[in-house]
Amino acid sequence: MYRTVIPIHASHQPVSAIAFDPVSDSLWAGHDDGTLVALHSLHGLRGVSFPVGGPLPVKQITVADNHVRALGIAGHGVGAWAKGGMNKWFFRYVLRSPPITPSLPPSAPNATVSAMSPSAFSSNIVAAATTAPELVLLNAITGSLLRQAPVSSHITHLHFSHSALLCASADGYVRTHDPRTALRRESGDAAGPRTRKWCPGSPSIRQLVLHDRLEFKVYSLFSHFYLSLTCPRHGHDFPDPLVKVYDLRNLKPLPPVPFSDGPAFINLLPKQSSSLVITSAQGLVNVVDVSDTNTSGFYHIDTTSCITSAAVSSNGSYLAFGDAVGTIHLLTAAEESSEPFFNGFQGQPVEWADVPEPLSPLDWSDSTPLNSIGMPYYSTPLLSSWTPQFLSSTSPSYPPPAKIPPQILSTMKINDNVAYAALPKELRGRRNRVVVSNTKDQARFRSGKGKRDDDVELEHLTLDDSIDEIPRIYRKVEIEYSKFGVEDFDFGFYNKTIFSGLETHILNSYTNPVVQVMHYTLPIRKLAKSHITTNCPREHCLLCELGFVVRMLEDAHGINCQSSNFCKTVGVLAQAQNQIELIDYGREPTEVDYAHMIQSFHRFLIDHLSSEGNSFPHNPVIYQHSSPPSVSAIFQADTHPNPSASLSPAAAPVTQLLGIDAKNVIVCLSCKAVREKENMTHVVDITYPRKPVPQAAFADILRASLIRQMTHRATCQTCKQFSTFSSRRSIPTADLPPVLAVNASVYNDDNIRYWMDTRAGRFLGPTVELRGEVEGVDDPESVTYELRAIVCQIMTKTKHSHLVAIVKVPEAESQSHLKGPWFLFNDFVVRNISEEEALSFPSTWKVPAVLYFEREDVRSQLDYSRLPDELDPSILSRDTSISINRDKSLIKHECLRFEELPKPGTFVSIDAEFVSMQQEETEFRSDGTNRVIRPARLSLARVSVLRGDGLKESIPFIDDHIHTSEVIVDYLTEFSGIKFGDLDPHLSRYTLTPLKLVYKKLRLLVDRGCIFIGHGLSKDFRIINIFVPPEQVIDTVDLYFLRNRQRRLSLRFLSWFILGENIQTETHDSIEDARSALRLYKAYHEFEERGVFDEKLEELYRAGKQHNWKPPTVNSPTISPAHLVAQP
Repeated sequence: MYRTVIPIHASHQPVSAIAFDPVSDSLWAGHDDGTLVALHSLHGLRGVSFPVGGPLPVKQITVADNHVRALGIAGHGVGAWAKGGMNKWFFRYVLRSPPITPSLPPSAPNATVSAMSPSAFSSNIVAAATTAPELVLLNAITGSLLRQAPVSSHITHLHFSHSALLCASADGYVRTHDPRTALRRESGDAAGPRTRKWCPGSPSIRQLVLHDRLEFKVYSLFSHFYLSLTCPRHGHDFPDPLVKVYDLRNLKPLPPVPFSDGPAFINLLPKQSSSLVITSAQGLVNVVDVSDTNTSGFYHIDTTSCITSAAVSSNGSYLAFGDAVGTIHLLTAAEESSEPFFNGFQGQPVEWADVPEPLSPLDWSDSTPLNSIGMPYYSTPLLSSWTPQFLSSTSPSYPPPAKIPPQILSTMKINDNVAYAALPKELRGRRNRVVVSNTKDQARFRSGKGKRDDDVELEHLTLDDSIDEIPRIYRKVEIEYSKFGVEDFDFGFYNKTIFSGLETHILNSYTNPVVQVMHYTLPIRKLAKSHITTNCPREHCLLCELGFVVRMLEDAHGINCQSSNFCKTVGVLAQAQNQIELIDYGREPTEVDYAHMIQSFHRFLIDHLSSEGNSFPHNPVIYQHSSPPSVSAIFQADTHPNPSASLSPAAAPVTQLLGIDAKNVIVCLSCKAVREKENMTHVVDITYPRKPVPQAAFADILRASLIRQMTHRATCQTCKQFSTFSSRRSIPTADLPPVLAVNASVYNDDNIRYWMDTRAGRFLGPTVELRGEVEGVDDPESVTYELRAIVCQIMTKTKHSHLVAIVKVPEAESQSHLKGPWFLFNDFVVRNISEEEALSFPSTWKVPAVLYFEREDVRSQLDYSRLPDELDPSILSRDTSISINRDKSLIKHECLRFEELPKPGTFVSIDAEFVSMQQEETEFRSDGTNRVIRPARLSLARVSVLRGDGLKESIPFIDDHIHTSEVIVDYLTEFSGIKFGDLDPHLSRYTLTPLKLVYKKLRLLVDRGCIFIGHGLSKDFRIINIFVPPEQVIDTVDLYFLRNRQRRLSLRFLSWFILGENIQTETHDSIEDARSALRLYKAYHEFEERGVFDEKLEELYRAGKQHNWKPPTVNSPTISPAHLVAQP
């Protein structure tokens, strides 16, 4: 429900266009005189203003994160301005000569810009239309012209969809154009007609609104657009009383939305995918769900004039309507007690216009230098800008360009405005190449050991010296790829500690620092490890994936790991809920605010961990607060559907650790009425004083952020007056959480100044003392929190940034030979640092983002004894499949019986098959070399585990195909045996299992001490994303290997020569490969017992060289290798 708030009186001129700022608490209004004005907060504080071109009204406004695009009715051009008012670019249309259309109207030479697209295509293309008539595509960053194309009628509205440019014309037609070439798409293709007329006669399209969204639950695309029309009747235009709805895929009509007052403005309601805000010129507003038009709300704007513009804020909590007398009317759905921000958050600080410095007085004399006088602004070329017409053609003042040889011109071809030709042999010589220094000093490969100085430390490497201010261990490092793949990269050079780092080059790897913080925060680590032992029903569960990662980091002891499954789950949940931004490594924009992103992800993660770990009413009590938990604490997140059945008073385990269960006390300052509201949060966002306070203490700012005193204006339900309210949190000291999670919220220079080191000392200390507040009175008791971890953004001068974690590692606190327990985790770079360095912020290159504290007095009171700690071994005895059409004749495995459950030292043979989710990207250089930029991303598709001994030796007990909901780009059938449909629950005939269940089975085998036998297992375990201790791995690729030959042999060749079997003849089969690896291991033992293994290994390499390391074809003459095993 929406309610009215005090309107904003913008000016005495009509408000012709209006738009909310998506990242700050501002509203942009365009007026009839062509000026654009920024209005800040609900009070409408006037900010910058500037003309958009021409004396006529502003027609259209588009506000982005760091700029404003606008277009005036005068049509002088379309431009982009910084939010401080500085013009970034302005495009003026210049008619091409000769005219591109034979039937141009007489006014064509004075053609103007008539429309622009409110959004950009692929983030860098903006469309505009002219009265020529033409359609132009512009570079959204520079405003330069990219494409021009003629159109048949003047275009009045433009909109980009995910695959087309939608154009509404003055003749009543809507046409689709190619968003890359601006050419019209003809009808008759698979998508149906590309042109549609909406009503007879000469209709006028008043507004075109596009709804283009991707529904991730079913992976399908919905593209609708809405029209408000005026159709002629008896010589006058009347608004059509229906909002027309059309399907963009085939331009077919859908059920319209009735609106008897006549729609003048249509706006989409964010976060409610099927809702519209329809406004009439008379001030009637209808908020309606298109899918169910019976559920709608009507509101009336109290205005004495007509409505001239309308807008909706980014979260839909505020609606704004401009009228013809310069007033902006506001409706809000926000609660009275909530913060009065347009977008629900304070956002970025307001960018005010720069005040020009006054000119200094100048005493003119004969000796005054002319360069002391500033240059005026000019619009015509200066005389110093010489052109060829001022120069003599016989003696040019500059070297003329070299002419292209005629033999090249004669063979030149032109393709898409690019001319190219082969270089003739007679012109070939030494190529023009720039000599560059060796920039691969930081690339360290295991295959290159012995060829370089291995004693050099990372701190002494020649990295990027352009960022000389940042210490080398904090700088961004990347994985390099040799011809042997990522396994050849020497991660050990970057980490010589016993604490493992995390790899990059995977989707959402920017979350690595938070994963490290979670791992080394012991209470959260214990919860995550416990959760993976439960029967979690979710296919995509962040708490499960975090548990798997922390187990891997625990077992690895300094060997690099990767959180690929965790990052993949983050992507799936983020896309489904559209809550956080996804970052693909290597494809991120140049300027990414990682500090803001990681804080959003931090809140997203903690909320999910609390929800996923909640098993109400069976939550174990980990920490008992002094006061009973509130209803919001018990029933937050995924709670039991029946709150009255309180069998256990405990909240979710994560909420017990991090939950701040406070009361919001709201006081009306007019009648002093007091209202209390329960408030549960897991993360504290630091709020800084509005006016900088010198020498402010961190404890004071943190406590103020915890109490969070605010004022806002709303209508009091007691005194019925529009008055000011004061609100603040009330929480006793004893109820402060055992673990305090803090978002630093450093968004501007004033905020970062608090953190900078000064002569007086550091802002952040190793401990902080906090006290609560009860009913406005400070609690006399206080508690001490110890700082455990910091996530920092490392910012270079070129604005390229990345994230690191600085963690106080619990396992290192008792090791006296270290500098201290503090460690830097820069992805896969791990270094021990001192406490002084950890807490220091020497300059703006190091910006805090997330902090974690642990309460010292309750650390020993946390009770983990009720948490489950062992996986259920019966999952190895259960046959689980989600395939609907499983063919029993294709079931090749027999589940383990209870007496067969593995014990420490049990041999199992394993092999896995994979499919490709992303192709490899390689850069080919002009010198003939190439470099892998992004490796292929593989995903587990099938895993087979065989019994390694006993009566049922070689019989599989796991043979699962893995269900994946991601798009598979290549099934790699030749190498995997996987075909289309094998991983689809509706099509697969095999045993199909969720990835998490298969991972649990493998995790159980590792935990029970099984010895894994296989071929090339390091790569398999890496892609599966599980760490297996080296003492539990027997890899046949290493058994049959001569180090001085530096060549490892394939399983197919080994099976042919050692076992006398031809495998992998047509495709790969994981059961066959695992069985062959097991037999190779048995043969190895047989050769060792007979004392002939070294001799056979030499024979093996001689035969490999003879047959080019491949089994010979059936018809080629060769020796029979089967005698090797049978020979006495």
